[in-house]
Amino acid sequence: MKSYKSILPLFLISTLLLGLVVGCSFTREKKLRGDGFTLMYKSKSAGGYEIADMKLASVKVSEDEILRQLRSIQYEELALFGKKRAVFTRKQANRIGGLIAKALNKSSRNKIIYYELDTPDGATEGNVFANGKVLNWRFSSIRGRVFSNRSFNGWGGSNWILLPGSRQRYHVTGRLLGKVAKKNWIKVPLSPNSARELEEEKEYRDPIPSQKPRKQRPVRAEPSRKQAPTRNKPSDTELEKKLQFLKGLYEKNLVDEEEYNRKRKELLDTFL
Repeated sequence: MKSYKSILPLFLISTLLLGLVVGCSFTREKKLRGDGFTLMYKSKSAGGYEIADMKLASVKVSEDEILRQLRSIQYEELALFGKKRAVFTRKQANRIGGLIAKALNKSSRNKIIYYELDTPDGATEGNVFANGKVLNWRFSSIRGRVFSNRSFNGWGGSNWILLPGSRQRYHVTGRLLGKVAKKNWIKVPLSPNSARELEEEKEYRDPIPSQKPRKQRPVRAEPSRKQAPTRNKPSDTELEKKLQFLKGLYEKNLVDEEEYNRKRKELLDTFL
């Protein structure tokens, strides 16, 4: 009886811990779904052991950066007449680019972003997350064709492989027989201007409210200065008469020479 009582607390504690672990494993992740597109945060452990062992990073990326990457990712169908094609059409990239950019900017370091896009040929789904200054794009299906991890292609193997473009590369894992490139997983380095582009986008979308222009005070028109009345210039006949009159006064010694010259000058200045 005593041994039973000593085991009971241990049993209860173990049951409680197990309940907590199970409860955490079934915690609902934040999910966005609408118009044929699903976006969801998942713990990095949900991406498998390859992602669980990676050191993820939080990033700040612009919508333009995500659009450039979405448009640049290409794949090739492994068929007789397989063609090189873009994973996302320009219309699809424009539709989901902004949502993925926002999700990445709000994501924590221990989260990956799961996405699923419905297309006319089937779903394109996978994960995106940051590792250092690199974005990882891992696809599980493209346009309804599921990727196979088998080591051979063709019948029973992969239906497609991603094609690394400029500055892009496969994710490589190490195995006993050497390194293996994951051809459904591509790494794209972030542009060094991505953070600056994000700030510019914020300024463009949320412009600083411009101040209302101050009302300008009406400028009072300065009263025009009254021009001094101009004296009418005497005519030639009138001037001759005045000069003759002045000369007569001088000859009669009624004015001296100085007074005569001064008055004569005044008359001529008035005329000129």
